[in-house]
Amino acid sequence: MAKNLLKNLLGEARAAKGVIDTKKLIAAIEAGYLPEKTTEYKKKKSFAPSSLVYGSGECPRYWYLAFEGGDFESENTPQEIANMQNGSYAHERIQKAVGNTDIVVSVEKKITYDDPPIFGFQDLELFWNDGNLPVEIKTTRDIAFQRRKDAGTALPYHRSQLLIYMYIQHADLGVVLYENKDTHELYAVPLEMTPENKQWVENSFEWMRSVRKAWNDKQLPKKNYRANSKICKTCPLSKVCATLPSEGDIELPSLEKLG
Repeated sequence: MAKNLLKNLLGEARAAKGVIDTKKLIAAIEAGYLPEKTTEYKKKKSFAPSSLVYGSGECPRYWYLAFEGGDFESENTPQEIANMQNGSYAHERIQKAVGNTDIVVSVEKKITYDDPPIFGFQDLELFWNDGNLPVEIKTTRDIAFQRRKDAGTALPYHRSQLLIYMYIQHADLGVVLYENKDTHELYAVPLEMTPENKQWVENSFEWMRSVRKAWNDKQLPKKNYRANSKICKTCPLSKVCATLPSEGDIELPSLEKLG
């Protein structure tokens, strides 16, 4: 798809006889970001903490369909793809830097849990203050980075992801490590497994169990959102969902957000 788009755009540019259409030129360059395949069949076997706490991950119907298996569609723009790639490069760079220190315990640590089924990768595990410290890396633009510093807290969905990893590992403390994309400055936000945070994780685990049970029992959850909601618009299974009855077979709440 990307190659055909590039060919057509270049063909139009040549037809212009030396006149450079910069908008078409940029579109031709950005076409290289677009994958050849935007739809891919997938069948999830477990909950992923990184997607669970963001966007359509809070929707019980999404997970039912993900466990059932379906065509996942990606509609990311070239800018969004470039941004995700930059985030991945930053993770690798920071992980490599930490690997050169004597505080690293593990990089990309596999985190699993049986009931509910959970599978994910924790960015870092460091040895600090005589104990192992779970760390999640997040990159952000300067204005958002400064907001994190001013607030002294991590964003709720970043804290949620790390809390799940901490709970599984019985860790009392963790860190969300932010990097400023513009300056590469780092800012570490400590996270504690307080009684309130622990309760949120345990409630979330119960929610996952209820969603998994609904799938095991083949009871399709009721649709909790309108088709024009942000949750549905960004859901990779929205088209699959739209072909099924909105009322479903069972009513389940959406995942409660961390305060």
